[in-house]
Amino acid sequence: MPKFSALDFSKFGAAISMIGACLLTGCATQTQQIKMNESRDQFKNGDMQSTAATIQSIFKDKNTLYYLELGGVQRLQGAKQIPNSTQNLLAADQLVEQWEIATSDKLKRSFTSMSSYILSEGLSSNYDPKPYEVSLLSQTIALNHLSQGRWNDAMVEAKKMAQREKVIEELIQSKVTAVSKVEQQQQNNQNTRGATSRIQNIGGYPINLLDDEETRSLKNAYQSPAAYYLSGFIHESQGEASLAAPGYRLAIELRPSVNFFKTSIAKLDSNIANQAKKSFADTLIMIDTGYMPKISPHQISQSVTFGGNSKLVTLTFPVIEKSSDRFAPNYIQLGDRVANPELVANIDAMARKNLQDEMPAYVLRATSRALVSLATQYAADQAAQQAARKNNQNNQNNNAAIIGAIAGMLTGYGLQAINVTDVRHWSTLPAQTYMARMGLPIGTTVLKFALPSGVIQSQTVNLVGGYNVIYIRMFRNKATVLTSNDPAALPLPPQVVAPQTITNPVSTVPRASSDEVKPKEGALDGFKKLFSGFMGPKPEEATLSAPVLAAPVEPESAATVPAVNPIPRPASGNMDGLKPYEPPSLLNSLQQLFN
Repeated sequence: MPKFSALDFSKFGAAISMIGACLLTGCATQTQQIKMNESRDQFKNGDMQSTAATIQSIFKDKNTLYYLELGGVQRLQGAKQIPNSTQNLLAADQLVEQWEIATSDKLKRSFTSMSSYILSEGLSSNYDPKPYEVSLLSQTIALNHLSQGRWNDAMVEAKKMAQREKVIEELIQSKVTAVSKVEQQQQNNQNTRGATSRIQNIGGYPINLLDDEETRSLKNAYQSPAAYYLSGFIHESQGEASLAAPGYRLAIELRPSVNFFKTSIAKLDSNIANQAKKSFADTLIMIDTGYMPKISPHQISQSVTFGGNSKLVTLTFPVIEKSSDRFAPNYIQLGDRVANPELVANIDAMARKNLQDEMPAYVLRATSRALVSLATQYAADQAAQQAARKNNQNNQNNNAAIIGAIAGMLTGYGLQAINVTDVRHWSTLPAQTYMARMGLPIGTTVLKFALPSGVIQSQTVNLVGGYNVIYIRMFRNKATVLTSNDPAALPLPPQVVAPQTITNPVSTVPRASSDEVKPKEGALDGFKKLFSGFMGPKPEEATLSAPVLAAPVEPESAATVPAVNPIPRPASGNMDGLKPYEPPSLLNSLQQLFN
């Protein structure tokens, strides 16, 4: 009976822990997005309550994407859910702020750090927001603030959007440089010489989905003309001509075909000069239609040359579906006035442009992992054959060689098994945004509009003197309407309770900590403990205590909206317990394979 030492089994542990942790993360993230894709019909039908419940059941990690999805859906449940929506969107905003700080720090480091990021990205439970999602987060929070009459807070969001775009631009440029350098390094390594960053070299990938006319017309994947125009409108409402003008100009630069963009910049100074004399409601109408295209993992079998022989490997890439369910609002009427909304932002095309920009890194990552897995399997196979021939050596050394070979093969096959791609995205965003700006009578007005089904929906809106925003999110057969300065969006005021005489007072003693009820562990928690046992503690666990994050407020009826602290705290004040952003570090475990 052969005997194996603890050292021999540690090789199994290292290989299995690395593979297992990556499989858990990769499979979990893919399954999460697949389930979101499968539940899209309830969202398209305007069933926001079921969509919110689905989000809460699917997401096991309360990461940035969770808060984006939940906060975005909650606001579409109506004005009474705006406080809950704002709380969750501010949670997402705080995580994006941490991502921004970590990214800025990463960009200051050496090229090795960025190359590690390029090759290991996609295997973390953390979620790096896509560039266009960062802009749309600020836009959505600003719209929430407007619903609650907080125009100054909306202006803060408008400024934040422009600041973050500087980091995004620098990150994109750094990725392009890093991909080029990493690809050159891979070509100089005999094990990864066949790695490529060109999707054109991968047969069978639908490149046409990333190269349509609308996508080519975009300047970049992160600047939204709608967000910039809204920013200008908000600044104008506050009398800030010097801040409104850049927003209008950028909107014109990004979408020069929109007529009222040009009118707004031309009339900016006179509008601000005559604000006190306005006898009408200056109203911006914003209409979101359509649905973000699904992004799904797509496997392609590719033949590569390795060791003088042709090998078949399976590569996985993200594929974005064709545009569908597009709808241009053709009938919008307020009182006796008819609006003529214009297409100002194509978020569908922004998602395609972003995937097009990211594709070189996806291709390089997939081909490199496939080649490393082949090299590792080949080396392990050679070691196993050599060990088998050394029958003249002692049994312990022979067993160690065999164990090492098997561990190597496990690592090789595991690398091929984790050939996953991160297809997560903010799936409840609209596909297109339309806008119109009108001068309307102050007071109540009947809003009418046609839905994609042809049904005419009507709703009474109240317009105040000065500036107003009417937001419409259209679904198949219904719509959500939100207006600025909406009393229904505010929490109920605190109720005054008459003092009562208390008889037989009972002292309340807090329970001892040992009496606290602990949540049950799930199967995934058990696996994570198992793999963490192999891999050892993370560096930060030695110095940081476990952060505690308050659970987001669940959707509530109007009767149960909290009465205390009606206005959510700023993002910097309500997220103290969030876990710091951790960039992926798989490459650190695999660097030996590339050298």
